[in-house]
Amino acid sequence: MFFLRSWPTLFLCFACAAVAVAPLHAQSSWPFGGSRSARAEGGGELDLWNLGLLGVKAREPGTATPPGASTGRRRVAAASDAPAADNGPDRLEVVLLFPTGPASKAGLLVGDVISGVNKVPFAKGSLDALASALLTAEAAERGAVVLDIARTGPKGVSTLALRVPILSMGKDALKPEIGEARKAIQKAALQWLAERQASDGGFSETLSGRNGSVVQAALAGLAWLAASDALAKSPWTQNIDKARGFVLRYALSADEVPRIDGANWDQTNWGIAHGLLFLAELAARKRASVPQQELERLVQTLFARMETSGGFAHGPGGKNALDYLELNIVGALVLSALGNAKGCGVAVDATKARRLFDYCEASASAEGGVGYSTAPGQKGEGNIGRSAAAWLGVRNLGFDKLPFTQKLESYVRSNAQDVLGGHASLMQHVLLSGVAAEALGGEVRSVWWARARRDLVLARAPDGSLQPRPWHESLQMNSNSDVSVGEVWTTACWAIVLGADPAQARGAGLPLWCGRKLKQ
Repeated sequence: MFFLRSWPTLFLCFACAAVAVAPLHAQSSWPFGGSRSARAEGGGELDLWNLGLLGVKAREPGTATPPGASTGRRRVAAASDAPAADNGPDRLEVVLLFPTGPASKAGLLVGDVISGVNKVPFAKGSLDALASALLTAEAAERGAVVLDIARTGPKGVSTLALRVPILSMGKDALKPEIGEARKAIQKAALQWLAERQASDGGFSETLSGRNGSVVQAALAGLAWLAASDALAKSPWTQNIDKARGFVLRYALSADEVPRIDGANWDQTNWGIAHGLLFLAELAARKRASVPQQELERLVQTLFARMETSGGFAHGPGGKNALDYLELNIVGALVLSALGNAKGCGVAVDATKARRLFDYCEASASAEGGVGYSTAPGQKGEGNIGRSAAAWLGVRNLGFDKLPFTQKLESYVRSNAQDVLGGHASLMQHVLLSGVAAEALGGEVRSVWWARARRDLVLARAPDGSLQPRPWHESLQMNSNSDVSVGEVWTTACWAIVLGADPAQARGAGLPLWCGRKLKQ
């Protein structure tokens, strides 16, 4: 089944990355191949399978080099009949090595082809087998994985079993979504983010200029905030404060976006929505940290940018370069941000908020999933990312008793684990569905983590970051927007999910966004 989708729905839609099938690169090219300057010019950005703590990125051998990213107004993607099957290639060609990672130290080489682990061939795909082996190795006192390798040398292809030691975390490692293992992964990610935060509180601009940096600062701020119990004593207090200052300075004054060949590339609604989400959560925890009038300005600006339909576009200025206007991933995030604002005492115009809510409902599927928009071919295409973000927001807005809210919650409960059924940014669906699953708790949380555990294991890198990965849409479309945004984006998103539930993580969680009572 084929269908048309605008590409992508993420705020950095205009810089699609080429997929991981370029010539092999050296170790210094970690994490995405080539230099950032080369990637900024549209080349050298690789969409690779991350092999967890091994410190390896790989592709399916023999994949042909794809054409460059499409410049057309529409991209065609094939929907998978069973996107959750997602087993990974049955052979993995090593493309990049983390220079001081376990696999590099053990002697793995770029160009080696991995066909199995611990004497188990990848006959049914590599992902489950690798994740299971890594969990077992990390839980053992002196754990290791043994990789079955085919290596091409001067005398042809030879095979060998390469033992790669893995640093032990103890038996808690077997369940990385709970207890001490979760806290350790979360802490490593937060430290990695802290080391990359600039002195002004932002992060290196990867896409969408300063607007993209606002999004990343807001997400990192949420991650540090979730990990902080008493803010004054938190190890992340200075990082939170710098992120707060950066977002306050630039959420409403990001770089002016020029019209290119008459096309509208403004995507600043993303920065404002993410900024408000973070600042309101912070203000709820520490009133004096964010002036009330600044939160009010962000709310008023969002309402001023609402389209006549009640929906939201990437930014103001009419249809964008891909010839569409509203998209409900933005609208749903605005609902979350408005809900947080009201939850911390900001006056939110109920009539205007209801217009956005009604637009989301008008777009929805029969089951209650928020659709892409109300446009033909997009209405009724519900997915978990849009639905989770909308549901997380509407409760604080006072819409929790409305019939569609009940239907929406039922959809989120039933589909929270359907992360791979989303569109454009896999990481965005991990973030939003993951926070919703932690907010719902119980069976929903358990089912979500049963699906996401493998991806968390394989996302980890030796430096504490959490890396993006290919999925059926990025492989079909020869671009991955999570790679384009970069590892700050993916690390912060995973860290937020890991910190959302205070009972399992390190800190107070995100009580406002998750609909819990605030500790006074």
